[in-house]
Amino acid sequence: MRAWAEVWGVPFLEIHRRVGSTNDQLMGIAEVKGASFSVVIADEQTAGRGRAGTRWHSPAGSGLLMSVLLPALSAPDPYAPLIVGLAVARAVETLADGVRAQIKWPNDVFIEGGKVAGILCESAGEWMVAGIGVNIRTPVEGFPPEIADRASSLEETCRLTLAPNQVAGVLISELRTVKALVDDFRPLGRLPSGLHEELRSRDALSGFLVMTQQEGGGVARGIDERGALILERDDGSRVRVVSGSVTPG
Repeated sequence: MRAWAEVWGVPFLEIHRRVGSTNDQLMGIAEVKGASFSVVIADEQTAGRGRAGTRWHSPAGSGLLMSVLLPALSAPDPYAPLIVGLAVARAVETLADGVRAQIKWPNDVFIEGGKVAGILCESAGEWMVAGIGVNIRTPVEGFPPEIADRASSLEETCRLTLAPNQVAGVLISELRTVKALVDDFRPLGRLPSGLHEELRSRDALSGFLVMTQQEGGGVARGIDERGALILERDDGSRVRVVSGSVTPG
């Protein structure tokens, strides 16, 4: 572990064969000895979770399950997971030439219509724990029926065989780059213009009918500079969606 910590330039690294949740593990560490870019990685989670407590399917040998400790952001959700999502998208494209990764608001990364990564950002006092799950390989038994129609893996979409440490190293590097760009804008609570434009160019929902948990149905009209989804109603009015799930309309 020490060797990987030095290669990746992180102050603290734990690697587990199995944990309940990498986010929970890192939260416990943050309470005792928090340091920016502390990292916890596991091969398997027995209690992995997504937004709103949904289960994250994370069997052994199929993906990168990683949590990274970052300074808490001044702006509320959905700003944080979008920043992390940009880092994931960039990392995937670095590893797979010719691939275009998209971001599905508020916290998923898609390639060719399949979800290959999910993000869960949680508060830990002065820290934010960024949980990242990347599907590197399709599980031997396949994805569970409830997500099989939308879940995919880098192996399936990019035709690449990657090791978790390869993905982790590039992802940490991209996350560090994105964080540096965001730092100067944290007091303003908005994305830098360059990252905002990149996010808009990767928006997987733009122009599609959607149903939002917070504001009901409409057409997705992009993501604003504070990270909210813009929803256009039937009467032409527009509202900002700042939380909750989104499904095809």
